[in-house]
Amino acid sequence: MPRQASRPDLSGLTELQYGLVRRDQVVGSMLTDAALRWKLEKGHWQAVLPSVYATHNGRLTPEERAFAGLLYAGEDSQLTGPVALHLHGFRSVPAHEHVHVLIPDHRRVASARFAVVSRTGRLCAHAVTIGRMAVAGAARAVADTARLGIGLREARALVAEAVQTGLAGVDAIATELREGPRRGSLRLRQALDEISAGVRSAPEAELRELCSRSSVLPPIAWHPRLIGPHGDRLPTPTAWIGDVAIALQIESPEDWHMHLQQRQAFADLGAQTLRFAPDQISGDPAAVRSTIEHAYLDRARRGVPQLIQPA
Repeated sequence: MPRQASRPDLSGLTELQYGLVRRDQVVGSMLTDAALRWKLEKGHWQAVLPSVYATHNGRLTPEERAFAGLLYAGEDSQLTGPVALHLHGFRSVPAHEHVHVLIPDHRRVASARFAVVSRTGRLCAHAVTIGRMAVAGAARAVADTARLGIGLREARALVAEAVQTGLAGVDAIATELREGPRRGSLRLRQALDEISAGVRSAPEAELRELCSRSSVLPPIAWHPRLIGPHGDRLPTPTAWIGDVAIALQIESPEDWHMHLQQRQAFADLGAQTLRFAPDQISGDPAAVRSTIEHAYLDRARRGVPQLIQPA
């Protein structure tokens, strides 16, 4: 290794940058070209993207990969897509291998390895800083992720989570849909239309869809306000088939105890509750529809007391 007057102190820079540096940040001011080559050849450092180096030889963490993408993309870049969703705290993040980065359209940076760089004339005006990283706002990240070719179920889950958690509102996502590229926007548009119509989750959207395809079932009320015979307010089911007093409820195993009181309240008034787990609805929609249809026909044939009414 070439002789140097003193060992350069990179600790301040690497601490700020997740142990990452870019060539133009260190060569000349802190290291010579020869010193950089030596670190790479000896395996002390590793090149993770063109001119971007990790000052260790281990596997990059998700945060390190994200920051490496920003370092590579350069000035005014913003993280978007699934990585941005992860940083915002989303749980319904589609599986992803790449770090998606936005740059102003007057700059030219080619995508490389795991960094996918997109030029845009509309950087996110609502970008935030998360962990020293510039991150597109949640609505933009949802829209950009939905345009990556994910399925309708994933798009539904993303939009539903954004709205229910308050990370992004319907209006903000609608603005991104309207002002962003039309290509790849179909799933986002479908999911947003459903949420705007009152759908609260991806499984519910699927349940609505499979019920709408039935030639047997009557119109179904979703999240209705219901009252008992004495005007007392009843729990709100996922859906309600009023003329036969059937409640439909989507619940995961951990929801069982939470909805126990609701089921008992309906049972006391002669109503039937049909419970479905999300994986039942997505895995065998025909069986779910058949279960609902058979229950409907059976109760319609027998007749049931009308003790529960819309509020």
